[in-house]
Amino acid sequence: MTYPISNFKTKGLTLSLGLSLILAGCGGDSSSSDDLTITTRVGIIATASDDYASGEVELAAIDDSGMTASGGYFSGISDISVQGYGQNYFLLRKFGADQVLKIDIENPATEIWQTSALAQGETDSANPYQLVFVNETKAYLLRYNKDTVWIVDPSATQASEFFTGETLDLSDYLPADTTGAPGISSGVVVDGKLFITLQRLDGSYQPSNRSYVAVFDTATDTEIETNADATDALKGIPLIGTNPSGIQYLEGTGVIVNNIGSYSTAAGSSLDLVDPVNYSITPMIADEDINTQISDAVIVSATKGYILEYAGYQSISLQSFDPSQGASSLTTVGSYSGADFRDIELSPEGRLWLADARVNNPGIRVINISDNTEADFIETSLLPQDISFAEINDTF
Repeated sequence: MTYPISNFKTKGLTLSLGLSLILAGCGGDSSSSDDLTITTRVGIIATASDDYASGEVELAAIDDSGMTASGGYFSGISDISVQGYGQNYFLLRKFGADQVLKIDIENPATEIWQTSALAQGETDSANPYQLVFVNETKAYLLRYNKDTVWIVDPSATQASEFFTGETLDLSDYLPADTTGAPGISSGVVVDGKLFITLQRLDGSYQPSNRSYVAVFDTATDTEIETNADATDALKGIPLIGTNPSGIQYLEGTGVIVNNIGSYSTAAGSSLDLVDPVNYSITPMIADEDINTQISDAVIVSATKGYILEYAGYQSISLQSFDPSQGASSLTTVGSYSGADFRDIELSPEGRLWLADARVNNPGIRVINISDNTEADFIETSLLPQDISFAEINDTF
């Protein structure tokens, strides 16, 4: 049984929305069969000022329409990202700050703890990029400016319990003309395997070296020999494109890697499709079939996907396409073109969230994937640049 409610306040986060009360059972006593469970899904939005002098986090409870953002929380540097898992989210303060904060959505203004992304003795920035979750008690902290990935416990109740002391070693992927790190940029877990993208930029931060995906067994934390290329000395999968910035998995389709390529020439940008079982790789969108760059991608189904097409600074367009047809099916969505769009994510209820960072009206454009119409607009105080989601389950 469901009952619409509004203006529900959950321990500090006011959710002025039409949520759902889900009746777990019916009965005449006070046992657990009479408990009511309220499930609230929340969008987590990392934002930045237009001069990149500061950043903060805003939250929006998910509804069909009329969503509003609250915050901002945790004002600080602009180089931040957010990652939700369960009822918590993790705020990563990146280059130069090297901090990880854990926050409970129900207490959005105060962190549970914060800790450094630097190990004892490390001085140069680790630049924490992403947390990749295996389960409630195991995750991997990708550190872009280092050659090791931290194995961490996201359930930790205090900072000292977060880093387990164990790491994954990716130093083999350092190119000869190295920047000092292999550029560990994104990851995803599929069927007990961790897939990690490695940019391998040269000393001038250009994608002149072959980019890779390394694969690890999440049970043993040992690297898997993929035999994807018998001619190299590395265990990972050589990518078709270069400079990977994102990776995702769609069941029945495979692992999709988003390669940005070179900003100076636009070469090397592609979507590469990796088979998670035999590690074969094919182009979903080939570099030679586009003359711009793919700055982000969301693959919804075997026949529905979206990319952010980067034509230049603040000249980005949202395009939809059919992954089974590739670049030939790319079509600009509505009027979402030639603007500062910084992120796209698929929300838990199956709508596309587009981070619109135009300074005159910043916010999240919520788009129905069935017909590409705009369902809602969530105004933000600063410019949205990264989106994630979390979920609260309150039982009464």
